[in-house]
Amino acid sequence: MASRLTNEATDTAPDLLPSTGRHRTMLFPRRRTTPRTARDFVAATLTEWGETSRLDDMRLCTSELVTNAVLHGAPVGRLVLVRVGSLDDQLRIEVHDAGDDTPIQRDPGESAVDGRGLLIVSATADSWGVKERTGPGKCVWAAFDRAKNGAAPLPPRTTVPQGDTS
Repeated sequence: MASRLTNEATDTAPDLLPSTGRHRTMLFPRRRTTPRTARDFVAATLTEWGETSRLDDMRLCTSELVTNAVLHGAPVGRLVLVRVGSLDDQLRIEVHDAGDDTPIQRDPGESAVDGRGLLIVSATADSWGVKERTGPGKCVWAAFDRAKNGAAPLPPRTTVPQGDTS
């Protein structure tokens, strides 16, 4: 993966991860409108997959994580990558950016006009965190446990015999 990406959004790229579920990824330019378009991408993907039990919570967390990436993470001219995953035991949203700073949850004062994004994510998602990525930057993720949100676990994978079985 190149360390510098172009400034154009790409088409979605559906993919199936072996033994873990499915995911879909999209790149977005660093713009004020990116949180809205990322929310729409996440909602459309989850709706297509029939994973709508906590759609509003996942849209909210997407908005907060992408807003943080646009304002604090992605340097000018870089892209923000959003990945939606439907894993065996959870639904997951990842937001990747090329920024070096690790986000921290703050405790803003009553009159503060910002600083509540990760507080909202922490209160809404079942878990969240930050992980390193290959290349520059980081990945900030929010996970929603299937057992807590009423979604059925993914069915077990079966292997189909190959070739002549007679």
